[in-house]
Parts: sequence; C-alpha cells; structure tokens
Amino acid sequence: MPTVALIGECMIELSHLTPDRLALGYAGDVFNTAAYLARTAPTADVQFVTLIGDDLYSTQMRESWTAHGVNSDLTRTVPGGQAGLYLIRTDEAGERTFHYYRSQSAARALFGPTHPPEIDDAIAAHDLVYLSGITLSILTTDARARLLNVLDETRRRGGMVAFDGNYRPAGWPSSKAAAEAMSAVLTRTDIALPTHTDDQAVFGDRTPTDTIRRLRKAGVPEIAVKQGAQGCVIADTRTQIPIPAVPHVQVRDTTAAGDAFNGAYLASRLTGTPQKQAAETATTLAAEVITHRGALLPPPHPART
Repeated sequence: MPTVALIGECMIELSHLTPDRLALGYAGDVFNTAAYLARTAPTADVQFVTLIGDDLYSTQMRESWTAHGVNSDLTRTVPGGQAGLYLIRTDEAGERTFHYYRSQSAARALFGPTHPPEIDDAIAAHDLVYLSGITLSILTTDARARLLNVLDETRRRGGMVAFDGNYRPAGWPSSKAAAEAMSAVLTRTDIALPTHTDDQAVFGDRTPTDTIRRLRKAGVPEIAVKQGAQGCVIADTRTQIPIPAVPHVQVRDTTAAGDAFNGAYLASRLTGTPQKQAAETATTLAAEVITHRGALLPPPHPART
C-alpha cells in the first residue's frame, strides 16, 4: 500500500452559483490533489499535512477530508486558529478568478517554531511527498528551509518528492522570489507537474520544451507539463511525448483541473502504471472535473460519524 504525504492548506471555498448566491465547500490546491489521488488509488494511505483552527468550519473541513478518503493523522489543530477562505468567480468560458482571505490562516504556521518536529520525521517516512508553489508561498523563509530538510530526508530514506509550481502572484512579492523558492524545491524533485502558463510567468519559459529542458537541467527525472485545452507533454531524461486533451468537453468550471490531473497521475504512477498511460488517465479525470462546478467532484465515501 503506497503512502503519500501532501503538504499544503485547505480553505473554505465559496463559489458563485449566481451573482448573489454562493455554495460552500472546502478545497485548496494540495488538498484537491490529495482527494483525487485517494479517489484514483483507494488503497493508498493518503495523508494531508497542514494546520487548522478549532473553529466550526475547520472541524467541518476535517470531516470533509474523511469523506474524500484523505487521512489527517499528520494535521494538528491550532487553538484559536481559523481556516482561510477564498471565493471563486467563473466566466462564460469556465475560466476562474480567485479572491483570497487567508492572511490569518492557521496553515501559515506550518514548519514554524511551534510545529512539532515529530511531524517532520513522519512525513519523511512516506513513499511520496507532494507540495506546490502555493504551499511555499504561505511559509516563512525559515519554514521553507525546514521543509527542504524534510524533502532531503524523504529522498535519503528512499521516498520521492513531487512538485507542482502552482503560481498565484498575490502570494509572492515578485516572480523572482517565487522562482528562487521553487528552484530550491525542484533540485529535490523526482516528479514535476508544472502548468506551462505558470512557468511562463515565473521562469519565462516560452514553450513546454523550454520547461522540460530547464527541469532536466535541475535534475528532475520525470515531468508532465500541463497545457489546459492542449493536453500535456510528458518527458523523462531523454524523451518527450505530447498527450492530447479529451475533445469536445462542455466546460463549466476549470477550477482544480490541474489538481485532478496531478492526483490521478501520481496515483497511477504509484501503482505501477506507465507514464504515458498515467497521463492519459489524468487527462480523462481532469476533463470530467471541468464539467462540474467547484473544485471537487462529490466524495466517493460517506463521512464518518
């Protein structure tokens, strides 16, 4: 049974049904990936690593993780802490705009002075550790350094690191700061899952081939560059193959399409599926996700009581 630790933040999600009506959910890029990984590989031990508050919404959030097959043994509750919040608006083409309210989120203390050191050791014991550029954006400089040590220890013990440089400009003082933080992780990455438009904005890559060339130079052996409606390009140390998107999809909301791809891709690779087939499975799930509103498909499991 593969073990996966995914490090990030889950938030209260409010998505517009109409201009003045909102739907409540719980989501966040890394948690979305955890949920879709658990859906695709239900026998895996999927652990979400974060900090949450002790407010009502944080409690309900944690219950929602269970419904999606995601465990929370490595999540700690911060007394008096609160969950972050974001709102989504989608245009007629299904493209989304995010509005964040997360400056006081409990998750911002991840890997800080009060975060238990035994969590670091527990993370490093997993077969795979996953994080994103958004994870990095909420951490302090010292916390990022501590996280890099955890990634080094993971690989020393034989585990792998997967990284999606998911870029939200509002979370960074500059694209240069994002590039520096992400580059430090990429030198420790075994599977890179970037989105081409993100790497254009952060690193100036003109084409997916530019991204692949840069990641290979950083020492990343396995790469899948997501291109939205154009599908993706997968690569190893020598070859690269385009994978087309599913055609004729009725797009309602593109939120979490990339997260779904990541979850399904990693689940497939962890269970021995070849890279090309894993990318095709991931592309199919992403195509299903964008036909629904909100980040997550309905959970496959009833919530535990």
